Amino acid sequence: MLSPRRLICATLLTAVAALGTAATAPADEILGDGRVVVEWGPAARAAKPFAAALRRSGSIEQVATAVNDRYRLPRDIPVVFSSEAEIGPAYLPDVEFEGEKLSFIHFPHLFLNYEVRVMRQMLGGMKDPGPVRMMIWANEFVVAHELGHALVDQLQIPITGKEEDAVDGFAAYLLANTPAFGARSALAASILFAGMSSTPTDDDYADEHSLSQQRTYQFLCWIYGSDKKEFKSLVGKDGLPKRRAVRCGDEWKQLNRSWSTLMAPHLKTPVA
Repeated sequence: MLSPRRLICATLLTAVAALGTAATAPADEILGDGRVVVEWGPAARAAKPFAAALRRSGSIEQVATAVNDRYRLPRDIPVVFSSEAEIGPAYLPDVEFEGEKLSFIHFPHLFLNYEVRVMRQMLGGMKDPGPVRMMIWANEFVVAHELGHALVDQLQIPITGKEEDAVDGFAAYLLANTPAFGARSALAASILFAGMSSTPTDDDYADEHSLSQQRTYQFLCWIYGSDKKEFKSLVGKDGLPKRRAVRCGDEWKQLNRSWSTLMAPHLKTPVA
């Protein structure tokens, strides 16, 4: 029986191969020539409207550009949207297929349908921004999160604690410091994860991810900490508890300082 990763690799091999051999080249053969490359496969009928909206927005390509403009990558990082398999969104490192090893991010189209359903429930009829736009913004964060995993793997970035929490921080750091995004991506992601939360089970407590509701409050804390005046409305009833909010400015500064330090050796243009 094919393993899930082998199945993913088999179904997506053509799309990934079209991105060039750099996607599989060892890091010591190509230093700094890699790029994040977005590949859109055909969407299943049920997902076509949302996949088309996400693709038209150009948001995923903008996230890729934010990484490509800043960092030297040892090899390409394909971001593959497809309806061929339901695994993901996930970074799949070193997937073996016919003697080759591929590392790529897979994003299943049908996950977009789930996100839109969650956003409809959370927005309660709000038209601007509506559920589709909020889905697009949330996926800026989701893709940046998966790119965080790819960078940790390919650049051998040291991480202590949960890697999932660390790359949440990377996504917030990357997007908040990119004018095209600002805080909108993390805010949309906080709404998405709030809608995904449920009564935790033992499996949830044992999972490598923090609980969805914990991630929601962490995102709100980073957003508020990045600009307390601009985002003061996030604090209080039905929002970020005041007891947590008092620490968020320092938490945001620490996040910025930490990721700036970790990524400094990989900048295309070193900071003077």
